[in-house]
Amino acid sequence: MPFNIENFIKNSLINIDFTKEIIGIDYFLKSLEYHYFSAVKLKSKTCTSDSIHLVLEMTCNLDLLELFSHFSTDRWGNNIKNDSPLEYCLNILDANNDYNIDIEELTISLNDTSIVIKRIYNKSIPTQLNEIIKQIACNYVFLTRGLTQKPYEIFVPIYEDNIEDCELDRHSIELTPNSYFEYWGIYLDKDDEASIYHVNRNTYVSGDLEFLTE
Repeated sequence: MPFNIENFIKNSLINIDFTKEIIGIDYFLKSLEYHYFSAVKLKSKTCTSDSIHLVLEMTCNLDLLELFSHFSTDRWGNNIKNDSPLEYCLNILDANNDYNIDIEELTISLNDTSIVIKRIYNKSIPTQLNEIIKQIACNYVFLTRGLTQKPYEIFVPIYEDNIEDCELDRHSIELTPNSYFEYWGIYLDKDDEASIYHVNRNTYVSGDLEFLTE
C-alpha cells in the first residue's frame, strides 16, 4: 500500500488532539459540583488543533421545582461577579490552557427530569445558562399544559428538519436556532413522542420532531 503523507499527518493530528491534557480540569469539575449541588462528570471531549469542546453531565439530587426554588434564592448556581459559576469557572479553565475551551453540551440530570442544552455559538452555554433556567421556570405552567403533565426531558434548543405549523400560515418552517428562546423539545409523561414548544408564544406547535446528534 503506497504511503500517503496527507493521511499520515491527519491521523497523527487526531491522535495528538485526542490525548490533549486540560490543565485544571479536576478543579473545574469540583468547583461546578460545589456551586450546583451536583456530581459533575466529563462525558467526552472533542479536540482540534486550537480548541477543545466538552460534554458535561451534572447529576443533581433535586426535583425541577426544587431547583427553581434554590435558583431564585441564589443557592443553586449563584452569581459570581455577575457571571454564572459555569461561565466564571470556564473562563479560569480557558485562561490556564493554550487553546480555546468551550462546552458542546450540558445535561442537568434531576430526579424527575433532564435538561439537555446544546452549544449554538461560542460560549453560548455558560453565558446563557442562568437565563435558560429562568425561562424554563417562567414557562413551566405553559409547558406542563396547565400543570396537568410533567416534563421528563427538555431539549434546549431543538435541531430538526421541519415542523408543520398551520397557525404560522405556511406549510413548514426550517429551524436553525439563533437563540435558546425560540423552540424547545419537550417529552411529557403522558405523551409517547416529543412535542415542540414555541417559547415566545408559550404554546406547543404541531410537527414531527427529529433530533440531530451533530
